[in-house]
Amino acid sequence: MTNKLHNKPLISVYMPTKNRGVLLIKAIESVLEQNYPHFELIIVDDGSTDNTPQLLSQYASKYSKVRFFRNEQSLGAAAARNIAIKNAKGEFITGLDDDDLFCKDRLSSLYKHYNDKYAFICSGVIWDFGTRQKVADKKMQVFNLEQQLSYNHATTQVLVKTSRILETGGFDESFVARQDYDAWTCLMIKYGNALRIAHPSYILKRNDGLERITNSDSNIKGNHQFLQKHKPLMNKANLRNQDFWDIYAQGKRLTFIELGKLLFCGNVLMKLKYFIRSNFLK
Repeated sequence: MTNKLHNKPLISVYMPTKNRGVLLIKAIESVLEQNYPHFELIIVDDGSTDNTPQLLSQYASKYSKVRFFRNEQSLGAAAARNIAIKNAKGEFITGLDDDDLFCKDRLSSLYKHYNDKYAFICSGVIWDFGTRQKVADKKMQVFNLEQQLSYNHATTQVLVKTSRILETGGFDESFVARQDYDAWTCLMIKYGNALRIAHPSYILKRNDGLERITNSDSNIKGNHQFLQKHKPLMNKANLRNQDFWDIYAQGKRLTFIELGKLLFCGNVLMKLKYFIRSNFLK
């Protein structure tokens, strides 16, 4: 859908939420402040028990760009995202988690680089730890499926044609984690290479100020689900890199012998940093 006044296609932004309060307000405001003129924000309340329904009703009444849906019972973030995608009116779609933020040029910078020859467009991310920030995956890069099967080069969210993510089935609701990684990989399986631009425009909030080397049990299981689903497409380097992500998710010590086997499979600096942290900085 293209708006004649702005001569820009409509971009839908999906946002699942559950009991987020103040964080949700900040996330919504970061979307409303976009310098891209033609967007809609679709928020799916996944069974909140706080004042989220009232808050969303107020935003929808005040802003025509905001629509919201509600699950009376929690169905999970993947299901909430899929509800938003199925109800999206935009030619393009992207997402924001309810505890993260968009930079003001998030939509405009991604759309500026869009090209149908790529499965999707993504960018680097800004990790905000409160007292400090760091930028990850900030190098402009065209990456292929083989690279994606070793590491999620797409980062946290992408800009894609809505029709494409509908055709690949959206987010796999059977996954307990890593649904993003799986969804972007499925898009690349069908549509080919993807482009990551150099300009970071997505802010990942780490509200406790800590950069962890371990993840939840859900992330560990999500890694295993990803491996099981895509293993037939993986080469030896992909499989070794997936072994590394399993070690990382479990917070296990990376031995020198394991490090030696992994260094020839890419992401060298990340593995060296994890080796040091898991052996000497715990």
